[in-house]
Amino acid sequence: MKRILAVVIALVLMCGMLVSCENAEAILEKADAALLSAPYKVIMKFDFECDNEELNEVFSLMNMEVPVTVDGKNIAMDMSMDIAGTTASSKMIVADMVLYYNIEAMGQVMKMKTTLTDEQYEEFMDDSNTEMIIEPDDFSEFTIENKDGKKVIACGKISDEALEDLNELMDESLGVGVVDASVNELSYSITISDGKYDAIDMSCSYSVTSEGETYNVTLNLTAKYSYEGVERVTVPADADSYQEWNYTDIIG
Repeated sequence: MKRILAVVIALVLMCGMLVSCENAEAILEKADAALLSAPYKVIMKFDFECDNEELNEVFSLMNMEVPVTVDGKNIAMDMSMDIAGTTASSKMIVADMVLYYNIEAMGQVMKMKTTLTDEQYEEFMDDSNTEMIIEPDDFSEFTIENKDGKKVIACGKISDEALEDLNELMDESLGVGVVDASVNELSYSITISDGKYDAIDMSCSYSVTSEGETYNVTLNLTAKYSYEGVERVTVPADADSYQEWNYTDIIG
């Protein structure tokens, strides 16, 4: 009898997990479809913190907000940062598979453009901070909670491949001198409102070893979505003033 009861309980729990995953998958599929129906804007916010004061100053230079407008395969993104007391800004537009890159710094303006291959477009999208570093597909467990009329999906059990991607991200961000960067804790949640993405929040805590010392570094990454009044992404009005460059010379 106990054995039968244990089997029944296991089956009930398994069915509950399957329903939860299926519901989460259906919710996310609907939200993905909504992204294709009209232009939208997403603000990517990067916030690094370190328990070492000197390193924290270095990490603060990496904190930024990147507004991105996505219109099908066309995108536009703006970035700016303070360098030596002046503001340097850049704007990238991909329209009809042509990348337009406008940089303004120290009173100088440079305008470059290049036609992208399919492979270059995918590479650009992967490296341009227009999307989250990891995605729901990188997780195998999901729980759904209703909060204030919105659905919050908490993602758990990240894949080994995605975890390695996060470690490599920190290694590449810090560059020379880093011996090892490994994830200690990770939280990842998706907020859905009216069937659309409202926000994606990730908090990732690392142990970073550099020059024989180990530090705690936290990366908070948020994507906040909006849909009302978003203009379509088109070729810049002054496209003729952009000079032709090779893709590798623009992106590196």
